[in-house]
Amino acid sequence: MMIDGITIATPTELKVGVFRLTKAERTASGKMMMEIIAIKRRLDCKWALIKDTDLKQIMDLLDSKVFHTVTYPDPQTGETATITAYAGDINMNAFRRIGNSRYYADVSLALIEQ
Repeated sequence: MMIDGITIATPTELKVGVFRLTKAERTASGKMMMEIIAIKRRLDCKWALIKDTDLKQIMDLLDSKVFHTVTYPDPQTGETATITAYAGDINMNAFRRIGNSRYYADVSLALIEQ
């Protein structure tokens, strides 16, 4: 998985959501008419445990600008896909030391297509 062309630590779990944005209205007879305006993706990334330097890299990338080029494995095509996305919430538990390194547990990040 990459953000802005830079490979990031592989998420322990990647959930890909597909959202159909629609415009809907009823006709005079009451029949519902609906038009698909766009199909967008939401990537929910989770790391059970991630090294502090890897998390810092991801957070620094996301802080550098609002929209990012994100490359990920797409389940619909079975291929690698690229979207322009913005970062949603980033959540994590407090760090812990393992040896001389710090790690964060249960880190989650949402990347939402523009």
